[in-house]
Amino acid sequence: MNRHQRNHEREGEVEKEAKKPHNGDAMTGQADEAKKSENGSQGPGRQDDQPGQPEDIKALKESLKAKEEELVKRKEELDQMKDLMMRRQADFDNYKKRMVKSQDEYRKLAIKDMSIDIIQINDDILRALEAAACVDPEQLPASHSSFIDGVSMISRRIEEMLKKYGVKEIESLNTEFDPSANEAVEITESGEVTRDTITKVYQKGFMLDDSVVRAARVRVTRPSRNSPAGATPAAEEACGSLAEDAQQAKS
Repeated sequence: MNRHQRNHEREGEVEKEAKKPHNGDAMTGQADEAKKSENGSQGPGRQDDQPGQPEDIKALKESLKAKEEELVKRKEELDQMKDLMMRRQADFDNYKKRMVKSQDEYRKLAIKDMSIDIIQINDDILRALEAAACVDPEQLPASHSSFIDGVSMISRRIEEMLKKYGVKEIESLNTEFDPSANEAVEITESGEVTRDTITKVYQKGFMLDDSVVRAARVRVTRPSRNSPAGATPAAEEACGSLAEDAQQAKS
């Protein structure tokens, strides 16, 4: 009886053990429940925010395509600007070459025109020399007068040629001394003048517009300062200052 009762009790214990869940299965079940609970708390909006979704990839592709198109456009504009700058540089280089060539042509034309005038004047000089060489000694007085008239005519032609090119004579005689256009080579005193006056021109001066081509070489007469011993030291000093001014103007 006791043995049968013990067997019955063991079978009941085995059935109880079979009905209890294993520890591993229980833990797996708990983890699944926790994951489901977590997914449920996140909701559908949280899944859409994660990268890698089809909508995000499409937006990124469109943005990348727009950036690439803008980059291509900027590159084309840069190429156009480079081409424009190269064209402008080439145009400027050609302009400089044309200006240099034009200036050279103008210079040659000016030299050519002046050379023709000088050659014609030189022809007159040669004819005058030939005529002087053929003069009969018995007709020397008349030939002398003709020679002077011929040389004077040549001088007038030269001055007319200079005026043609804008070179004019400096009117110095009987004017107040101007050291910027005249060179004093002689200084005298006289009671007939009241200021430093040019009373004689030894060599004519010429100007081109406002530029002095050659200063006139002149004699300057200063007002006299009477004293028992003649010129005072102050007058002599003034004369020396005038000479220095003339020398500076020449340099």
